[in-house]
Amino acid sequence: MLECVDVMKIYYDPVTEYRVPALRGINMTINEGELVSIIGPSGAGKTTLTNLLSGNDTPSGGMITVNNQRLDLMTDKERRQFRFENIGMVNQFVGRNIFARLTVEENLLMLKKMFYQPREEAKKEVKEILEILNLSHVKDNKVTKISGGEAIRLSIGTALAKHDNPLLLADEPTGQLDTKNTLDVIESMRNINRETGKTVLVVTHDIRFRNVFEKSYLIQDGRLVGIQKDSSKKELDFLHGASSLKKVHVDSSNLVRIPDTVRAAIAIRSTAEFEVHPSRKLAIMWNPENYNREEIFESLVTSEDEQILEEKGTQYDDVKHLFSRIFEPTKDTKPIIEIRELTKGYQSEAGFHLVLKEMNLTVNQGDFIFISGPSGVGKTTFMNLLAGLLKQNEGTIKINGFELGEEDDDARADFRLKNIAFITQLSNLFSPISVRDNMIIPFLFLKSRFNKDIAIETAKQCMIDHKFQYYPDELSSGEMQRVSLAVALNRYTPILLADEPTANVDSELARIIVDLLINTVKLHKTTMIICSHDLTLLRPGFRHLMMDDGKFVSDVRVTEDYLKDVIMDYLRTEKDKKKSNNH
Repeated sequence: MLECVDVMKIYYDPVTEYRVPALRGINMTINEGELVSIIGPSGAGKTTLTNLLSGNDTPSGGMITVNNQRLDLMTDKERRQFRFENIGMVNQFVGRNIFARLTVEENLLMLKKMFYQPREEAKKEVKEILEILNLSHVKDNKVTKISGGEAIRLSIGTALAKHDNPLLLADEPTGQLDTKNTLDVIESMRNINRETGKTVLVVTHDIRFRNVFEKSYLIQDGRLVGIQKDSSKKELDFLHGASSLKKVHVDSSNLVRIPDTVRAAIAIRSTAEFEVHPSRKLAIMWNPENYNREEIFESLVTSEDEQILEEKGTQYDDVKHLFSRIFEPTKDTKPIIEIRELTKGYQSEAGFHLVLKEMNLTVNQGDFIFISGPSGVGKTTFMNLLAGLLKQNEGTIKINGFELGEEDDDARADFRLKNIAFITQLSNLFSPISVRDNMIIPFLFLKSRFNKDIAIETAKQCMIDHKFQYYPDELSSGEMQRVSLAVALNRYTPILLADEPTANVDSELARIIVDLLINTVKLHKTTMIICSHDLTLLRPGFRHLMMDDGKFVSDVRVTEDYLKDVIMDYLRTEKDKKKSNNH
């Protein structure tokens, strides 16, 4: 079905005038009907590989065969036609897959019309797709009235609706979803594979895909560094809880350098010890202050059918260092945001749907607000109201004395430009211009001077300065997110809003971004409001608001004890929770 032989991709970097290898010899075989994931951290080469496999780009070298046809030998026109007929693409930005003004069912029927299918046959197949993806109950809802998880499943459905395409290729389909919706999407992928026999390939940084698909490739630094199949899962159990993929480097003298994150994670100070499993298929490194050689040896000499190490469960002290950065709220500051009896709903064919219900909130200047809650409870609607992109039905939103709901669109837009920077879930960059020019645009509207040196320094802090002259369409999803962050931070607005700002980056980058946001709040007295389902972004000192059913159900200043309880509950597996409930 799909084969890559020594595939390379090299880009020219106009800033450094170097040629940069994004892929360094990829060899991979995916058979017809397989369910496969390619997993790796930000910058590993995932997006580049996706573009090559979908025919959106050509390799610098090597061979790519899809459905017995050579993509690397095709012209641009031939690749477009091949992609249209053979590949169902699920884009990480769902807005590129679906029409917001159409209903769920109309989106799927639109694809059927493009292939001139008879109406009754098309409606029958759409009904089957709705059932496979558990979307039948919202088939008459417009896209603007469905949850994030439902929108992702609809995006998958549009790829399925393309007639008889044998390959479904999904690029970061769960980056902006909570755990429940992520598991729903994973189950949808399994159903598609089982019910239709299609080959399904998911490219993602989400390590949860590694445990559920029959084959997983691991990609890092432009190379495939591992492959996992069902038969070998047990040997890699110790990696299942990893927050990101790690790789050690062997230098010319055959010395192994341990990554700093690994050394910190197992608290190695000056000495580490190793032992090799009798199967010779893996080695184990441990901190001798926590385990002695006899304990390790006893576990290693057991049969391969037994556990390698006694299961002790994750303890908070094991991960405490990841959450050690403390935010200290500024004392004696005045309220900057005042919300009273805020209500927002939407009219649909089914009637009036209430999203936010009489919400009240006061936020002081220089505070760090973290809003969490499952997908579909109204977090994004709330953020859009705060940014003045929507108007409430009832209640008031007052920011620095300015009442958003009382003003027209032009007045709200002018206020937002001067006072609020908003990092949305979807990229709000202008594709036709470079990263540098995207950072200039706000200053053109403000009629103020753009400082290139400050912009480059901001881009460095967001780890995106090496892409300063690139265009958004040349960037990966994680890079686009970091550019959006740099554009927002470079404006130094009094208020910074961020809706899922770390959704498309791995956990290590996410921690760096949180530290950067804390620094911004402290240095510039910025008021920071984040919406995220990822509770590992919480830090002591944050104000944690939990949303459910259109309301704030909890408002807590995070302490270390509170964070400990939240993180341990978040890290518990479903198996752990079932075991606990049984007791």
